[in-house]
Amino acid sequence: MKFVISSVVCLWLCLASVGHAQPASMPAALDGQLQTIVDEMTQIGENAAKALIHQYEEIVVEPHEQLDQAVEQVESRRVESPECVAEQDAQIGSVLDAAHQELHECGLSAAHESAEIVSDVNEATQQLVFGGYSLGRTYNKCQGYKNAVLRQSCMAKFYVQATVYLVSARSSLKTIAQSTNERIPAVFTHSNSCTHSASGKAVEALEALTADIDICIAKAGRR
Repeated sequence: MKFVISSVVCLWLCLASVGHAQPASMPAALDGQLQTIVDEMTQIGENAAKALIHQYEEIVVEPHEQLDQAVEQVESRRVESPECVAEQDAQIGSVLDAAHQELHECGLSAAHESAEIVSDVNEATQQLVFGGYSLGRTYNKCQGYKNAVLRQSCMAKFYVQATVYLVSARSSLKTIAQSTNERIPAVFTHSNSCTHSASGKAVEALEALTADIDICIAKAGRR
């Protein structure tokens, strides 16, 4: 599960880097379009980070808290009757081992799915970042020409490059938006179901063992 979290954080940082890839000075008509792309990328990163905070609490913290509470219920009986609890220690350990293994497998599954998403997002982000740098270098090169004819010819090539970049940027933006709006939430949904199922089964088993311990304590009290 840590990999999923780090993946989204990495995604946020990658998206933030796109804004720094844009040239400081651009023709006004083109600058507006580039700024729109940067704004959209920034918003995607912020939304992903906000969703992460909520999802982490629900997917990781809640199941472990439920499991801890069930264990505390069992351990609270140990003070009253160490013998009755000791009789169930092997079963308690078995339940907890199985729960931790299932939770680990939930994390592995999420990590695999997240790795594929991050790979796609990184490719799209690199295209935006390096495309932006390349566009900036071309523009600065054109502005460096003293000869008007050379500058005009260079700018003609620049606008062709800019058009190609904008089309490519929209495609990359679509890929990234789909990942953050659809694929990442799908991973979280699957992970949420997986972790809660694992903790839920463990809690039920521990509750049953607690009931057996209570019966043992009651019998011991009648002796």
